Amino acid sequence: MSDEGQKPPEDNFPEPAQLDDAARTAQKRRNLWLGLALLGFVVLVGLTTFVRLSGSEDNQANFYYNMKQTGQEETPALPPGMTPDQAAPPENLSVEAEVSEETVVEEETPEQ
Repeated sequence: MSDEGQKPPEDNFPEPAQLDDAARTAQKRRNLWLGLALLGFVVLVGLTTFVRLSGSEDNQANFYYNMKQTGQEETPALPPGMTPDQAAPPENLSVEAEVSEETVVEEETPEQ
């Protein structure tokens, strides 16, 4: 069962509608207004987003928690039953970042 050389029936493909000049002009006008409405919506959403983000308190480029940014000058109170020793960071945690350079040794596979 090979389909070589067979054409699809002509009645399956309807001819596209031929619009006269008045219909084509009306279609272009509708498309222009639809495009302008879409552009207006995009501008409205962009301006709304810009205004809302510029008016927020966290508009600085600081994505991490910062006590000075929230207005808290003091450390928060400990939960009931917790001692300051329990709340202290571990001794192996340093304030400054440590940069260590590790050398990667690639093992050679024996050739066979």
